[in-house]
Parts: sequence; C-alpha cells; structure tokens
Amino acid sequence: SHGQSLQQELAVALTPDNREHRQKIKEFLQSSDLFLPKYDLPLSSERELALHRLRAVCAMGALSVKDFRDNPQRIFAAHEEVGLCDGSLATKMTVQFNLFGGTVLRLGTEKHFGEGESFLRDIDSAGACGCFALTELGFGNNAVQMQTTAELDERTDEWVIHTPTTVAKKYWITNGACHSQWAVIFARMLVRGQDHGVHAFLCRIRDGAVGQPGQPLPEVGIEDMGHKMGCNGVDNGILSFHRLRVPRTALLDAFTQVDARGTVRSTIKKPRDRFLKVADQLLSGRVCIASMSLTATKCALLIAIRYSLTRLAVGSSGQSDTPIFDYQLQQKALLPLLARTYCLGFAHNYVKEELAKQMTGRAENADIVKLCCVIKPLISWNCENTATVCRERCGGQGYLSCNKLGHIIGFSHAAITAEGDNRVLMQKVAKELLARGSVDVPQVRAGADLTSLDTLLALLKARYATHQNALMGKLMVLQPSEVFETWMKRESDLVQATSEAYGEVFVLEQALATLAGKLASAQAKEVVFKIAALYA
Repeated sequence: SHGQSLQQELAVALTPDNREHRQKIKEFLQSSDLFLPKYDLPLSSERELALHRLRAVCAMGALSVKDFRDNPQRIFAAHEEVGLCDGSLATKMTVQFNLFGGTVLRLGTEKHFGEGESFLRDIDSAGACGCFALTELGFGNNAVQMQTTAELDERTDEWVIHTPTTVAKKYWITNGACHSQWAVIFARMLVRGQDHGVHAFLCRIRDGAVGQPGQPLPEVGIEDMGHKMGCNGVDNGILSFHRLRVPRTALLDAFTQVDARGTVRSTIKKPRDRFLKVADQLLSGRVCIASMSLTATKCALLIAIRYSLTRLAVGSSGQSDTPIFDYQLQQKALLPLLARTYCLGFAHNYVKEELAKQMTGRAENADIVKLCCVIKPLISWNCENTATVCRERCGGQGYLSCNKLGHIIGFSHAAITAEGDNRVLMQKVAKELLARGSVDVPQVRAGADLTSLDTLLALLKARYATHQNALMGKLMVLQPSEVFETWMKRESDLVQATSEAYGEVFVLEQALATLAGKLASAQAKEVVFKIAALYA
C-alpha cells in the first residue's frame, strides 16, 4: 500500500546500511525467550543474563571484530539493533568488540591474533572475554598523565606492570568485575629508565580457559564496583596490578616495537602522539555509544506515542473517548523530540559512513574527530531528555519498570558519561574549531521566510559564527599563559555554546542532504521537510 511504501522509504533513509543483516538480528532477538525483559533479578543474575545474551548474539553472527577491516558499518548496525533489547548487553558488546577487540585488531600484529587468527575468533564468540583498562581514578579526563607503568625487565624478557598509587587504579572497567579473562592494559612504557609514553599491552587477568572466566591472577587486584542507577548487567570493576609479569610480546606493537635488547622503534615520534594513536578506538567507541543511544531513544518514542494513541481521556463530550495524542499538550511534548531524533539519525548516518571510510583506508575526513566528538553528546543528551519526557507524558504507566522508560533513562546517563564526558567532549570540539579561525556570519534579511529551510539553516549558521567569532576574539588578545584560565574558568558557557551551535548546523545540513539526495517520493520528501523544519 501507499502507506507501507512511505514507511519503507523513511526506514531506508533512517537505516540505509546492512538492512538484511539488521533484519536477521531483529528476527533473532524476537525468536528467543532469552531476550524477553526480566525484572527484579539479583545483581549476579542480571550480570550472567547479560553475558548469556552477549554469547547468543555472538553465536548468531551479529558482528565480528574483523568487520573493522572491511565493513565497520556492520558493527555500528549491530549496536543499533541490540540497543533495542538491552542496554547492558549493548554495553558489554561494545567493550568486547570495539574497545577490547578493536584495539587488539588495530594495534596488534599476527602474534596477537593467534594461529590462523584463532584469538580473533575467540573474541568473536566471547569465549575470550576482554576489557579495556584505560581510565584511572585520578586521570579520568587526563589519561595521558596516567601512572600505571610497564617496565621492561631485560633479564627475563618480560614487562612488569604495576599500579604505584591508589589514584592509578583502573576504574569503571566494563567486563572487569566478573567476566574478563583478558585486558588491554594502558601503561607508561619504561625501557632502561626512559618513559616512552602510554602504550597498550594484551594481558591475562584471570586464569580461565576459553569460555570460563576463572580466578584472578595473584598479581591482579579486582574490586567490584557494585550496584548502579542503571545498566546493572554490566560488571564494572576496579583493577590494580602488583608487579604483574607478562611476556615482552604482550606489547601491542603495530606502531611501536621493542626488541630483546631494549631497543625501541616507533613510527610515531612524540610520546603524546603515541597515546592519541593507541586511544584511537575511542572514536569508534563514541559512534557505537551514539548508535546504542539512538535506538534507545527511538524505543522510548515508540512506547510513548503508541500509548498516547490508545490511552483514552476526556473529550469534548465529557466522555473518555479521546486519545491523549489528540491533545496539543501531548503533541508539543513528543513531536519535536521525534523530529529531533530523525535529524540526529540522518547526521549519525553521515558520521558512521565517514568514519567507516577512514577506518578502511578508503577516504580521509579532516573533520572526523569533531564529528565523532559532537554526535555522541547530541544523541545521548537527546536520549536522556526524550526518555524523561516520554516517562512524564505516559503518566503512572511510564513509571512501571515493565514499560522500559526507566531503564532507558538509566542507560542514557551511562552514555552521557562513558567514553568521554559529554561536556568535556564539547570542549574538545570547540578546541578543534579554533583551527578554522573567524568565520563569516551569514546575512539574513529582515522579513525572511521563516518556513524556508534555507533561512533556518542560515540562522543556525549565523548563531554558530557569532559564537565562534566571539570566542576567537576573547582568546586572540591573551598571552599563552592566560588561555587556560580564560578557557576553563571564565568562558565555559561560550565554549559549550560554540560547540553545540556547530553541532546543530551539522545536524540540519545532514537532514537537508537526506531530503535532497536520498528520497524519491514527493510524500517522503514532504514528511522529511516537515521533520527538518520542526527540528530547526
């Protein structure tokens, strides 16, 4: 029917890639009772359920760490579809495949992949469960200054990994409290007393065989972070190392090699640049979190709008015969969020496509760092706001756990903080934007047509340019020693406003690109035009 063809066209515009594979994942999730929501579970049971779900998703072939070589979009698609089901499952999955597996793949060499890439297959099955030990208690947003050390002992041809202080403990390590046999440990690499900067090491932290966590190694301290406000299927742990000895070959050495004589060779000269290279997987991590959050947002809107269309309340006759979605109150609460989520979806598609091209070596995009750092905050903030409004507009029913909105709110807060606090990421976006210098402010004439998308885009660009130029003006008159004080303590609002304004321009531009190039029917174009206008 005509309605179905419109629905299909909009669905393809929202999720254009890997559509057959997405459908297989959806059908698999629907086919098994394992994925039915379960409530009021003990903490240990919730964690085991998330692990069983992860292994089931792995067994059906939802994604492979090797997809990063030729089809990263397949990994992002799996995050979007699994995000419909369970935030804890999606979180464990993103650490297993992106942060842990993706880092092994990108920074490791053949010796790390196992014979015939057997270790990569064990990652794909979650038989070799891993974690990503980067964040330290005292260095959450300043990881380049971390204190964990990996010192080469040339006598035994081993690295000695050590946690020297309490603030050097690895914090919030997903999969760390219960399930990981392996960790990618980030540490300062010390060779003959010289600090070569932060590098990554592939290490055993438990003694279990494939598929069995086993017991922590004697030199590895593991503390359980306990119950959280959401995502309690995720076993977050605190890791510390007490002179843990690992082979010299544990260094993930695609870019930096150390031989048995202690000779260090690196294709990256500066220690800080080496850190940026080894932490590169955080870019795709932000895209994975945005993927999960976007689907959770769609889920919240679906629940609230369906409920609003069927919940009858008082109508003009005084009878309870009117769906609450007929009320302006309900429409004005939910429809702008629907429009915003569509437009963020279009923008996210562009970021995924550009990052996938860069990861597979097909193209470079000078803006990719900015785009990955702006899309995660915009989507996760929208997830939290949408889920909260949806909960409120569903009244008491929205407060029941079985209606999922509370779980989505809890998950959204994890997304806001994970893999870069949103506000800190927005500072990074603003810093990257400074390279542009001052930008031209578009002129919008008085009386311009405010129903025109071109006018609305010009207004958003004018707001961004005004903020950017104001920020440049504040910084240009400063001595270098004064910049930190101004940036961090005086102009924080302007820094944040500049990044957000840049992000809003980008999102509307991608909605317009979708309108111009990815829709065939007049009906679909009309719907997306209205969505973009409501967003703007």
